[in-house]
Amino acid sequence: MTPSDKRYLGGGLRIASGSAAPLRLDHGYFEHEVRPMLGSILVQKGWITHERLDEALGEVKVTGMRLGETLLARGWLYEPELAAALAEQAGLRYVDLVRHPLDPLAARLLPLEVARRMFVVPVRFLDSGRMEVAVADPADVDVEVLERVLGRGVDLVVGERSAIQDAWRYSPSCAK
Repeated sequence: MTPSDKRYLGGGLRIASGSAAPLRLDHGYFEHEVRPMLGSILVQKGWITHERLDEALGEVKVTGMRLGETLLARGWLYEPELAAALAEQAGLRYVDLVRHPLDPLAARLLPLEVARRMFVVPVRFLDSGRMEVAVADPADVDVEVLERVLGRGVDLVVGERSAIQDAWRYSPSCAK
């Protein structure tokens, strides 16, 4: 890379070019990272456009909101798409808690305070003695704390934020 090469920014970030459109970051640059960027996953799947991603990233800088929250608020992304992309980003499985309801007995084992703090809900007991726990965002979860509170190992899956929140009705402080 030469200093005169204007297709690169800073540490080698490429600028997409070749059209009359305004310059924008080449989001494909991050596609093969060990932990791919959320925006790259969403664009690659065709769930958002490069232009909307650029606009949302600009808004993220101003508001401090997370990218997924911004895209949902703008109506540019649906909750199942965000959950599936977050699962892919973290190398986890996506679970649709509406189509595959959770086991209320498992859900009751986690105090509501912990569930709300990490935005999680236990989904089911596994044959191995572990527990499957749905999370809205894997970055918000402390697995060691969850395992201590539940008294068993946990396997994380990603679910939709609204479905997890709805499942909290099974929590000990809410259950009858």
